[in-house]
Amino acid sequence: MSNALQLSDGRSIEYIDNGVSSKSALILHHGTPTSMTVWGTWLAAAAEKGIRAIAFTRPGYAGSDRKVGHRIIDSNDDLQEILNQLDIESFVSVGWSGGGPYALASGLLKRCTGVQLIASVSPYDAEDFDWFQDQTPEMIEEVKISAKSLEDCITFKEGYYTELRDMTAEQFLVEYEKRSSFKAFEAAYREFSKDLSFSMHDALRDSVFGYGDDEYAFLRNWGFDTKDIQVPVGIWQGLDDKSVSPHMARWLNANILNPTLELLEDQHHASIMVEKREEILNAAIASLNL
Repeated sequence: MSNALQLSDGRSIEYIDNGVSSKSALILHHGTPTSMTVWGTWLAAAAEKGIRAIAFTRPGYAGSDRKVGHRIIDSNDDLQEILNQLDIESFVSVGWSGGGPYALASGLLKRCTGVQLIASVSPYDAEDFDWFQDQTPEMIEEVKISAKSLEDCITFKEGYYTELRDMTAEQFLVEYEKRSSFKAFEAAYREFSKDLSFSMHDALRDSVFGYGDDEYAFLRNWGFDTKDIQVPVGIWQGLDDKSVSPHMARWLNANILNPTLELLEDQHHASIMVEKREEILNAAIASLNL
């Protein structure tokens, strides 16, 4: 069920707990720009396995209060409070797309026993690394503008995503199919498609602040070194992904101490969330302290 937690600085963070009674849990970090609701099918699948899973919405999106100017590493402060309030003694983080950096950062926490990254972005400021390799011209334009300042990032998002925010759920899925080859209306994809569409609208329902804050955090120093992550890290990447290039997964694999890399043929940015859900969940559960 959906609830909200009050943090020590007065902000509110919304979350969903799948209701399984346990002090160990999967912590699910949503993509950009979505909200906790994108994890609906994953929360249910974890519950069927008897595993507690919790998804929360990052600051500035949907019902979670904004945290202006945050870095990736700062998310650990919020996560520590969430873990304390929900009585979680150990956890494994799972992060999709823009949630990947936050999931990876959580690997620094003592209670974390593993991380699973799904189509995760890599650091923008990494040395000897071309972040723009294999990116679309539209993505390159967006990132170059957004990297200038937080204000530029938010202004760009406001202009570019008003149309997206105002689409109906069906219009969004039609456009998503065109851009990503995702089979949004096929039976096997239908539930996740509904979650994806709803979560995108949920995330942008009031403003693009969360989206702008998120992307600007990706485009400056994350506040930690990926080589400091000691726990096992699974890296799952579709080779047909047009949103996050596979060379980002290869960089992560080369710059994390204990990685496992899965490069998946015929998988793109969203299909991996449907077709590889069971494999990824099982890998995450294998790292849990049960």
